[in-house]
Amino acid sequence: MDDDYDELDDMIMQRPSEGERVKKEHEMLDKAASHPIRRKMVKTIGAFGKPEEQLKAELEVDDDAFKYHMDFLKNANIVVIKEDIYRLTDAGIDLLAATEHHREV
Repeated sequence: MDDDYDELDDMIMQRPSEGERVKKEHEMLDKAASHPIRRKMVKTIGAFGKPEEQLKAELEVDDDAFKYHMDFLKNANIVVIKEDIYRLTDAGIDLLAATEHHREV
């Protein structure tokens, strides 16, 4: 047996289970949906996406708030940047649809 082997290494390198991954994804979506600035960002990006300057102008938030909340949305896999355009992922589109549905009810 290798002297450098440590069970802790296995635990660190272990990927989360499917259930843990889904739970984390739902938690991130809930956090995104529960914050008014993040909801507004998702709605403003919309189905077709927008460049950063247009988003900042429409959102009327300072640069620090924009970066903080946009980083959250990117880390939560709700927003991606493609060719300098902020776009919603499939999860982001689902969140947009849910917030639009909630507003109608």
